Amino acid sequence: MNKTNIKVNVLKKIISRLIKAAPSKRPEPPEPLARMIRAFLEYDCDEVRTDAADKKFAAAMVDFNELRVTPAIELAAILGARFPFAEARCSSLHRTLQSLFDREHQMRMDRVKEMKKGDIRGYFQSLTGITPYVEAAVCVDSFGIAAIPVDTKLLLWLISKDALPEGTDIRAAQQILEKHVKGNEAWEFFHGARREIDEWSPKSWPVVAKPSSPVLAPPPLDAQGQEIKVQHPEEPAKVAPPAKPAAPAKPGKEARKIAPAATPAPIAAERKPAAKVAEVKKAAPPPPAMKKRS
Repeated sequence: MNKTNIKVNVLKKIISRLIKAAPSKRPEPPEPLARMIRAFLEYDCDEVRTDAADKKFAAAMVDFNELRVTPAIELAAILGARFPFAEARCSSLHRTLQSLFDREHQMRMDRVKEMKKGDIRGYFQSLTGITPYVEAAVCVDSFGIAAIPVDTKLLLWLISKDALPEGTDIRAAQQILEKHVKGNEAWEFFHGARREIDEWSPKSWPVVAKPSSPVLAPPPLDAQGQEIKVQHPEEPAKVAPPAKPAAPAKPGKEARKIAPAATPAPIAAERKPAAKVAEVKKAAPPPPAMKKRS
């Protein structure tokens, strides 16, 4: 993407607006593992449904370790079919928790808390299945690192406000915002943006390929072996208009020439055998006449 396409003045005004929309007081830093799990539930989703999903997990799971060993398809069933990207979220969450356990051999982040701030973000970015939004949300909320979480919803909102050009992806948008937002205002920008666009929804969501997962069924394929792309759950399905019935084709010259050959033979031709029998009867001599009795 060309940097000259970014309208810096517009972007700075939007950044200032979102920072002012932030809560007036920062809460205590949340526990990193709990914050990471919630971050998987909240991207491209409003706060009401995020809170409800968080409570469902808390009621269904004994601890974080049970959450880790539960198959992603069961986690998605807990969230419900109407929850946006339920399978994709749970698939990524499942892989990330397992990656964390493989490194720490426990569902705790004691060693991460003792790391230098310069190493913490790289640690989260290297976890399997984690997304740019999730790693940035944990870093800015739990560790006070200057990171900007960006999801598809925020990206589309910034594009609609002409703050970012069309075609910008999430990673590029994250890099741009982290260059223009001051490090000590990253938390305010993040939570101001969440509050500002909580009830906003784009007119259309981008069509994305359904991600494959070792714990979910493979994505559907078309006749050419390509993955079938699906719409975002928030976007209503587009129904194709019914096809117009095709007009009957007019017979061409070739059809008119062939048509007589396809007609059945005349009835007279079918009666030829009967005519021959009649001729045989005429040619046969009459039977001898019977003599009258005297």
